[in-house]
Amino acid sequence: MIDWNLGDILDAIEPVMPKDAPALIHGDRIITWPEMSGRSNNVARALRQRGAGNGAKVAFYMRNRPEYGELMAACFKGRLIHVNINYRYVAEEVFYIFDDSDSEVIVYSSEFRDCIVELKDRLEKVHTFVEIGEASQIAPFAIPYETLAQEGDGSALGIVRSPEDQLFIYTGGTTGMPKGVMWHHDQMRKAQLEAQKLLAPVPQTLEEHVALITSQGPGNRTLPSCPMM
Repeated sequence: MIDWNLGDILDAIEPVMPKDAPALIHGDRIITWPEMSGRSNNVARALRQRGAGNGAKVAFYMRNRPEYGELMAACFKGRLIHVNINYRYVAEEVFYIFDDSDSEVIVYSSEFRDCIVELKDRLEKVHTFVEIGEASQIAPFAIPYETLAQEGDGSALGIVRSPEDQLFIYTGGTTGMPKGVMWHHDQMRKAQLEAQKLLAPVPQTLEEHVALITSQGPGNRTLPSCPMM
């Protein structure tokens, strides 16, 4: 079995997805696969151009919304590391994860702006704040998310990635402060495929994966039953 990278998988399957296939649905809002491909490529490139290099941590501070999926794809493609923030935490708990994870970028929805404003001067490791909300109401220190999503031609980044690129999952345990669990892309993908073997044959190579999508389409729609964070 090959070594997997989730950004490489997205780059490979996006061109063969049906042009009208929805990638993300939230209420009446539908983002198709071609739209998510271009927007996530733009976000990844924009963050890298603003100083987020390989392995930079990007904190996600938002409820379930399409931007969560887009930003996750952008991190996979741009070799950036997702850091989940529990939006139910109080300010000091949120600060702890920002600081403990060495987050350099914080992407937050406008409903959590007050917490960011409260913590901003203490977040010395953060060089970029990105706010999701109405463009006319974005905090003066932040970049509107839509600026990043629409900045560029949507083309693939064309960078070499590693199976050891990571994703962080901060867990709220029963004792002490939250703890960060580090997953390599390759480990995560192989764990997914092993579980899926119980239901059906699984692709063993990226080429088989693309062929499966080409022949069967994007698959069933999935409704998250819990917060994506």
